[in-house]
Amino acid sequence: MGWLQDILTKILDFFYALVPNYGVAIIFLTVILKVILYWPQQQSLMTSLRMQKMTPEMQEIQKKFKSDPDQLNKAMNQLYKKHGVNPAGCFTSSCLLQIPQLIIMWALWFAIQAYFLTPVSPVPLDTAVGYGLTMTTTTPTNFLSYTTTVVNGVNMAQFLRGAAPGAWFMGFNLAYIPSQGGWFYYLWPALVAATMYLQSYTMGSSRQQGGALMTILFPLLIGWISISIPIAVSLYWVVFSLLQIAQQLIVFKGIPKPQAAALKVDERKKGKQT
Repeated sequence: MGWLQDILTKILDFFYALVPNYGVAIIFLTVILKVILYWPQQQSLMTSLRMQKMTPEMQEIQKKFKSDPDQLNKAMNQLYKKHGVNPAGCFTSSCLLQIPQLIIMWALWFAIQAYFLTPVSPVPLDTAVGYGLTMTTTTPTNFLSYTTTVVNGVNMAQFLRGAAPGAWFMGFNLAYIPSQGGWFYYLWPALVAATMYLQSYTMGSSRQQGGALMTILFPLLIGWISISIPIAVSLYWVVFSLLQIAQQLIVFKGIPKPQAAALKVDERKKGKQT
């Protein structure tokens, strides 16, 4: 985990050098991570799309061979080959692909906590006072604090990254956890949960059998975790989810239709033919 934390820190430094705002740097970092994970996630989405298209045929086979398990397995294997779907790979692509994203989130969590608690270059003391910050004579424990130091005979303020102007993004200090800010800081965990739910909804998993409960519980779990982590990590999660939602809408050309509804339409067509 340490090596990944170091890589993320260096990437943040690189983007912050281009645009001196940590919020923008985190958005750039998120885009890079999305590009890295794009191909495996695209393959997963294409597999889900093929599964959606073969659902009516699958239902017909299950109905036809419900009393003959051997024939059912043979017919299902032929159906999978016909559509180029690996049934074992369906679980791997849909569930295991969440693991890299979670690992990155935890690494980013530790990287950001260490990152914002690391002192940055000193600035003139008058500048620090102008930001309305408070001084501490010991190692700062408050994100909005600084220590004084003397550089070439000039009184300077030693900022923490969390106290620097670049730590502020859209009125939020990215170094804070929600409890350190006002009530509006809790909007970020809510946004995390909401975008995670939308990600599942645009995937169609919320309307699949047995998927509704997980679709609700997983976003709530991530949202609850976000209450205890810096806003910077929540910003990453929200931006990543929005990018994933856009990818899913493009692949599925909109929100996938519920399978149950698709089956009802298919049954109506059969009824009219008979």
